[in-house]
Amino acid sequence: MAYSPTPIRRESVISQAAQEICRFIEAEKLGPGDALPPETRLSQMLGISRNSLREALRVLHGLGYVEKAAGRRVVVTAGAQGGKSMFDESVLLEAAPIANEVRSHIAQKCAELSAERLTAAEIGELERALVALEQAIARSDMAAAKAAHDAFHGLLLASARNPLLVAMFNQAQVARLSNVSPEHKGFSDPRHLAHHRALLRALKKRDARAASAVVRKHFQSLGLMLEFVARVRKKPQAQVVALVRAR
Repeated sequence: MAYSPTPIRRESVISQAAQEICRFIEAEKLGPGDALPPETRLSQMLGISRNSLREALRVLHGLGYVEKAAGRRVVVTAGAQGGKSMFDESVLLEAAPIANEVRSHIAQKCAELSAERLTAAEIGELERALVALEQAIARSDMAAAKAAHDAFHGLLLASARNPLLVAMFNQAQVARLSNVSPEHKGFSDPRHLAHHRALLRALKKRDARAASAVVRKHFQSLGLMLEFVARVRKKPQAQVVALVRAR
């Protein structure tokens, strides 16, 4: 019988590491403002590389559970869960990873079409939306960052000139990260901002392949956050709201 290897998913390692960090927070009764151990110690505790640990911390930072200021260690936040949806939470959690893949594929195609079809005026609008996003992040205004982020992606979709693709994308939006985890801070992730800059550069060069590749990478990072949220919500005893609340 021929050997058929099972692919090892790096994403699962990162998601499990993020969950273990939350369990550590709970076990040590850490509250908002308390520092986590240094990266070297944490990576040794979890038996993973420092690169994987940093990815796990980025997931938690993006979701608003931990944060790190320049020159400081990573600290716990009061990342409470909240928000309501027209769908039951379990339904959203079950659909979110698939919806993210759907949105990714549609956005990639729209990026390819946009690279061929967008006008100079639309490039200017994208530039202004990106500036607004950068400025909102700089002043830590997450509401403004979300608005600018959504405006940027709305312009990208519209410039593809395919209303059916836009309609399909919008249908999948109900299971986006902001509905599954309303308090997330993914907009402030430096890599996400870099994705938007790279996407705009590719569009200005009319490079459809590069634009599509950037979009794929962007949605992959969102997928990591969704995977983690789904893991902790499926286990009531590990809900992050209990892990990071003030004690």
